[in-house]
Amino acid sequence: MRLNPIKQRILEAMASENQPRTPKDIAKKVGLNFSSCMMHILGLKKAGYVSSPTKGHYEITLLGREALKPKVGREEALFLLSPVASEKAFHFYTGLHKYTGMHANSLRDFCEKVKHADVRSIEFHLSRKDFERWFESLGDRELALRVTAIREKEASGEMLRKLVYDAAKSHCDELIALSQSS
Repeated sequence: MRLNPIKQRILEAMASENQPRTPKDIAKKVGLNFSSCMMHILGLKKAGYVSSPTKGHYEITLLGREALKPKVGREEALFLLSPVASEKAFHFYTGLHKYTGMHANSLRDFCEKVKHADVRSIEFHLSRKDFERWFESLGDRELALRVTAIREKEASGEMLRKLVYDAAKSHCDELIALSQSS
């Protein structure tokens, strides 16, 4: 998710606080009316950038803090999209010692493979944080954080597949667009 300037200001205001705040406090700090601020906070919460540890209070998440960091450039995008050697590919299993015969050697390939992988494999790898570790090994901290947010939602089955695919595909599309920029 690309942050629009208002959402960025809201996250920056939350990042400067050491404790959860009410939407009213946040709205005042960023100069918005309450309803507009609340709408943006709910969108940020849905994206995993904000959490609500207690009713009526919101705080920035690790994913939200990462979203405020400088974005990937063209060269890094090209690197992240590059295929890796077979020994560094992601191998899909449905359980310990239960290899599916499917592997992905790049983020693009992962997007295609996760659409068709046995859903038990997606559940298995997500519960073990295997996706996050593989994305981290590729140097893709942002996608690892997005998947962490998905894991915390405790989804399963086809809904889990959709969440993982959507996160990987949208991120891959962003990288492709960056890699084609001048």
